[in-house]
Amino acid sequence: MKKAVWIIGISIIAIIGFIAATPFFTVSSIKTAIVEQDSEKLSENVDFPIFRQNLKKQFNTAMMKNVGAELQNNPFAAIAAGFATNMVDGVVDSFVTPSGLAMLIEGKKPSLSRSRSRNPSKTDRANRDDLFKNARYSYDSVNRFSIYVPTDTGEEIRFILQRDGVSWKLVDMIVPI
Repeated sequence: MKKAVWIIGISIIAIIGFIAATPFFTVSSIKTAIVEQDSEKLSENVDFPIFRQNLKKQFNTAMMKNVGAELQNNPFAAIAAGFATNMVDGVVDSFVTPSGLAMLIEGKKPSLSRSRSRNPSKTDRANRDDLFKNARYSYDSVNRFSIYVPTDTGEEIRFILQRDGVSWKLVDMIVPI
């Protein structure tokens, strides 16, 4: 009887430990996919449609806050806001790539030429081996996990993973604007 209780107790502890470690497995898988520039593997761990939508919403909100007062008295405000929204959408779509994510995770600003590069150099691969090197991790809730990556300017970019069944997916990124 005591042996069965021990086996059940150890099994429960092992299951809880595995569940607690799954976001770290996802982070490791994202890092590997970025280093290897394996977009298929990256798309398994990143919900790109939700990720892009969240970024677009964040950037559009920040932009409208900054220019909202100036556009109030302008008769062409609606046209300008429409152009600005389209511009933000295009920029987000072009930067949310495996290479662009790698630059952000390193705490650097992505460039359009590097985000479209298909064959990274050996120095790029070596730099990407240090992804998440200075990051800190925290559980926000049972279903949310955050990764804080310091930038060159001392601010932090926050990557948010959300539980998707047993696994986790990257769904949002909070950028200091």
